[in-house]
Amino acid sequence: MVCKLLVPALLALPLAAAAPEPATGVKCRIAVDGGPVMGGWAGACRAGLADGLGAGRVRDQLGPGVFAGRAKAGQATYGIVVLDEGGFTMVATTPEPERPYIDQAADTSGHAFQNSFAGAAAAAAAHRRAGNAASARYYRQLRVRLIAGQPE
Repeated sequence: MVCKLLVPALLALPLAAAAPEPATGVKCRIAVDGGPVMGGWAGACRAGLADGLGAGRVRDQLGPGVFAGRAKAGQATYGIVVLDEGGFTMVATTPEPERPYIDQAADTSGHAFQNSFAGAAAAAAAHRRAGNAASARYYRQLRVRLIAGQPE
């Protein structure tokens, strides 16, 4: 299940600069919602496919952007796509189970954002370790934008 949400205030603006192309030697690939597989994942990787926390360039049904969150076998599974043209898409392929007295949609959204924060931090760390200060800064700033733009 991929949920489409439109535009909290800070995520509404287009990214000031598109996500940097990987200069870290990362050869991992990622796709969203059956879309084209793209390169540029910085984070956990297995057999050339994104697998774990990280972030990277993707194209979803609404256009290109940056996915930050959790992936499995090259597919985005839980996180947020910040679209280049503004707004975001929540990716939650395994929604939270229904529990009494818990708003399932809010719980799923909360976990997607938590994964996006951790994924952006993982990508920043991967770029920092590789000596790519500009990309590390970009993903740290993306994390700050995600935190500021999450729904209440």
